[in-house]
Amino acid sequence: MQKNNDEGMNKELYRPVIKAIAALFLIVLIKLAALLTLKQVSTFYTTLDIILSLAVIIILLRFRRDFNLQLGISLPGFPEAQAAVSGLILLLVILTLYETFSPFLGLLPYGVFNIVFFILALIPVYSLWNLVYKNSDRFLDLIGFIPAEGKKICSCGWENPGSNKFCGKCGSPLP
Repeated sequence: MQKNNDEGMNKELYRPVIKAIAALFLIVLIKLAALLTLKQVSTFYTTLDIILSLAVIIILLRFRRDFNLQLGISLPGFPEAQAAVSGLILLLVILTLYETFSPFLGLLPYGVFNIVFFILALIPVYSLWNLVYKNSDRFLDLIGFIPAEGKKICSCGWENPGSNKFCGKCGSPLP
């Protein structure tokens, strides 16, 4: 019975991923339409580009919230996984902000914009490095915890990949 619960939780992890991909795809379509039709109207295009970039940031932050919620349910004893997801998402948010506002970097003294965003990017990078350094063995366990196809346990106790029809140890048919 535990196997079905684990597979259900793994399916729940996909839901926020699919929602984020769908939303980002819609933004790419809008951006493409704007690029093809509004590029000549530079002020409006620039404003729309900033709005779409901010929408990407909102999608990333919502994904972080939703995915971490499901990850907390799926892996209650491994909060480091949530911290890793948060760090990666925050790094993407900072890089998106940098790319969004880089056309305006000429408004600040030379290099200030780049230095500020570099320092901002170092914060999640350092926290991710520290997290991975301290918990590398637990992350390896995580990779084995979320199987792509599930696992089947034979009556002899041997754990087999979900795609196997027969036990790898004793050769008995698997359910």
